[in-house]
Amino acid sequence: MGRYYRLSKKITDDMATAILNEINELENVQTARITEDNKYLFVDTKDQQYPEAMTRALNICSRLGGKCELSFAGFEGGFQP
Repeated sequence: MGRYYRLSKKITDDMATAILNEINELENVQTARITEDNKYLFVDTKDQQYPEAMTRALNICSRLGGKCELSFAGFEGGFQP
């Protein structure tokens, strides 16, 4: 079951693409996507490895998204962005 994370600031489509390219390359990430409005990041990991994956994802978002931060928004199925 994946999780949604709220982005702390508006990012551009180019930033979103760069962020997703790096996050999807992480070994423990099954899939990642950003909503069309660039407000939420969805991540699903292999074997529920969220602490490891999200630590790296947060660093990627901060670096490529102009110091953008993440906060937990909800679980897949129980949250609609």
